[in-house]
Amino acid sequence: MVGLIVARSKNNVIGKNGQIPWRIKGEQKQFKELTTGNVVVMGRRSYEEIGHPLPNRMNIIVSRTKKFEGENLRTASSVQEAIELAGDADVYISGGYGLYKEAMPFVDKMYITEVDTVVEDGDVFFPEFDENDFEKEIGETGGDEIRYTRTVYTRRGSAAAIRYRRLGEADLERFIDLRISQLTEEYVSEGRKLPEGVDLKAALFDYYHRHMADGTFVSWLALDGTKIVGTSGMSFVEKPPYFSCPSGRLGLLSSMYTDPDYRRKGIAKTLLHNVVEEARAYGCGAVQITASDMGVKLYTAYGFKHNGNFMQFNLV
Repeated sequence: MVGLIVARSKNNVIGKNGQIPWRIKGEQKQFKELTTGNVVVMGRRSYEEIGHPLPNRMNIIVSRTKKFEGENLRTASSVQEAIELAGDADVYISGGYGLYKEAMPFVDKMYITEVDTVVEDGDVFFPEFDENDFEKEIGETGGDEIRYTRTVYTRRGSAAAIRYRRLGEADLERFIDLRISQLTEEYVSEGRKLPEGVDLKAALFDYYHRHMADGTFVSWLALDGTKIVGTSGMSFVEKPPYFSCPSGRLGLLSSMYTDPDYRRKGIAKTLLHNVVEEARAYGCGAVQITASDMGVKLYTAYGFKHNGNFMQFNLV
């Protein structure tokens, strides 16, 4: 997740004469809470004003003219390189103006403290952005002489905006459409021609309806608002017990699909994990899948072992 943290005045000022143009008790508490244990990214001038790395977090300084190295201190030549250096950790952009502007296309969430004051002769402003690209949530207020309000802007369609829940009967029509899209994409990517005259909708509805009812099929959904943008499914089967699977129970993974507009956001990994945990709770000794070429990388990274495109993840 890439976040951005800033406080701005009513007239969009974030700095004056190299300083934050207000002092409000508790206003900067959120910055410490969010960045501790994560990665904070700042520009060279902002870092030089502080003079040292912030403790208990990785500090990445974006600079094309100087190199900063030390304990919990790295240098990147761009925001994109800083995000790549951070790996899987949450990243928080902390300014100044140039860094905010460069980071805007990468940001999933903006934590903006709206300060109830007008700053005359401010010389640094927060970059303009299209509020229609974000969902806005108004949070706590504080301050004494000068009041402030916490707001969180979450980019529509970003990983941060996605929520996850189990499949329900009311979701089946959309779920089946996505399953057919998945199967179609796999056929085409493998150079195969779709068979004519095959209508899977009724058969899929019958299968899911029956097996959801008896608990031998479960699916997790990823949603952006009310739109289903990703799916994962797990069917449970039972075989005679054997040494590596004393319960005889296996999870058969299927229905792994993410809307093309939502890929490379970590959604598939979360969906996969959720149904693998369902298999663990059911008492399965392993999860198996015959993976398409498109899915092999995801399953390998998760820990599946494979022989060709047949892959297995052991739970015991």
